Parts: sequence; C-alpha cells; structure tokens
Amino acid sequence: MTPELQRALKRHTQWFGSYKVSGELKKIQVWLVVNGGQIEFLTPGDSYKVKRARKNPRVMCYVGSKEGPAISGTAQIITDRSEVARVYRGYWKTHPLPMAIVIGLRLWIEILLNKRVVVRVQPDEPNPLEGLTDPAT
Repeated sequence: MTPELQRALKRHTQWFGSYKVSGELKKIQVWLVVNGGQIEFLTPGDSYKVKRARKNPRVMCYVGSKEGPAISGTAQIITDRSEVARVYRGYWKTHPLPMAIVIGLRLWIEILLNKRVVVRVQPDEPNPLEGLTDPAT
C-alpha cells in the first residue's frame, strides 16, 4: 500500500463512482470501512448508487478525496441485516461524533426497516487493500 493511500484511508471517506447508462462517471461522497480488503459503505437500497451498480457493477472508489487515490473494482449489493449492522458499528468507530449527534439513530431505524444496504467493492487485482480490515470489527 502506498503512503498516499494509507493517509487517505485514515479519513474513512471516499467519492464512490458509478456509471450512468450514458457512460458518465457519477461520484458521490460516502463514508467507508474496509473489511478483508474490500471497501464497504451503507446507502439507501433505492439510491441511484445502488441502481447504477446493479446495472453496471464496474465502479471507481476515490479514497480520501474526490481526486484520489483511485481504486477500481466490482460492486456487490448486500442486503443481509447482519452485514449492514457490522458496517453500522464500523461507522460508530470511525465517525463517533456525527453518529452520536445527527446520523446514528436515523441510520439504525432505516436498518430496522430494511431500507439500508451495504455496497461492497472488491478491488481489482492486485488489490492494494489485501488483508486489511479497518476499523477492526
């Protein structure tokens, strides 16, 4: 892993890029956790991110900022509640203040109502995140 990627991962944010039907890359900022070398984040199950990833699972993750470091990969949509809850617990470790003040309760209610999914991105080989889990869950 490059020092640049290592620094970027400490922010636990990314600009997730998925492709519109026209081929245009649409980037949206989201939090992230890394689990077994895969990038994961929560999003509403009916979001455009999910709809685009279902149509075309090829995605780009720009870790730490809108411009870099870029990791290309394949997205998978995970609906299993235990996986969603695991990422939710990771968010509490990486972003405790926003979770406590603004987001945590709303997210938990949406999880209970099955309105949140995990987007899991398997980076292309060679995987620069191979074997990494952050935060430890």
